[in-house]
Amino acid sequence: MTGAGTIIPFLTSFVLGLFFTPLAIGMAVRWKICEKPNGRTCREIAHIGGAAIIGSIVFALMPAFLFFLPHNLLNQVFLPILIASGFLVFLLGIIDDLRSLHYIYKLFFQIAVSVFVSAGGVGLLEHFGLTHMSLPTSFAAFGLAALWMLMITTSFNLIDGLDGLASGIAVISASAFMIAGYVFGLEIVVALSAVLLGAMLAFLRYNFPPARIFMGDSGSLFLGLMFGLISLLLIIPGRDIFFRICGCVIVLSIPLMDTALAFLRRILTGRPPFEADHMHLHHILLYRLKSMRNVDYFLWSASAIFAALGLLTMMASLHAMAVALLLEISFFGFSLREMVHFDIPLEKIEELLENSQIKPSPAVPRKN
Repeated sequence: MTGAGTIIPFLTSFVLGLFFTPLAIGMAVRWKICEKPNGRTCREIAHIGGAAIIGSIVFALMPAFLFFLPHNLLNQVFLPILIASGFLVFLLGIIDDLRSLHYIYKLFFQIAVSVFVSAGGVGLLEHFGLTHMSLPTSFAAFGLAALWMLMITTSFNLIDGLDGLASGIAVISASAFMIAGYVFGLEIVVALSAVLLGAMLAFLRYNFPPARIFMGDSGSLFLGLMFGLISLLLIIPGRDIFFRICGCVIVLSIPLMDTALAFLRRILTGRPPFEADHMHLHHILLYRLKSMRNVDYFLWSASAIFAALGLLTMMASLHAMAVALLLEISFFGFSLREMVHFDIPLEKIEELLENSQIKPSPAVPRKN
């Protein structure tokens, strides 16, 4: 893929993001669909940023597919999957943003989209002869792909809890996957990552704390979908598949660990696994670091370290994989201990949340 084939889609999505995001803010104000106090924030703020993100990405991908990407079978197979799954995820997200779906319905639709993407992808790859798997292998690939898509969409949905956090992690992850696409000669991975990088850099300008707009579920779920598809496209060629899978997981370590910590911590403390609260990894760090910007800088730095180690792992570096595993175990263990043995007084928690314009939740530990 030429330099122009990367730079033009990147700049297109970036410029469109700078145009669409303030437009979304203005529309939210005009149509009175700014977020009301609901447990996340005390601010009335636009929460339909996903529309701006998706619009920027879709309109930037059109010239990329038309003029820069080769017209091979893989790209032709991928395009309908992206369009159909993107529409379903956006529909789910925007309904949840405007109507606040119960988590059971939301989880059901996320599972349905993950199954659709995986079944459609495996089926089309086999149909066009891009892969040659036995029936049991095809079923295993479908199941693992569906589980991965569900995990990554859920993870980006949950990590979007503080101003700028998910946006910054998306910028770092997209940069890592774009480099990986160049290294492995996968033009479609480069194009998707470049477009995603441009859109998220533009959105971060308005989402950096104090945020003027949130991406909402429509945005965070779509980010998860994009990263799930990009990572699967890195694996499809089938070379060094173990290292590539491990590398993708490492690049996305922070959102994946946050999700795992949330579910495990709730189980260990006797709370329902799907109960919303303000005890995620980023909230614990907020109580310690006392500033959303400090939390963003800390987790962005950690994400950048894991992104670099993930890239090296994809290139078959056992040393990088070992270092990443050691860091993940240490980070996970320390974070879980902090969450389970939480000792900050309730009054201090509520003060910090209010200072960050987050409405205190009744699901915060009542320790004094």
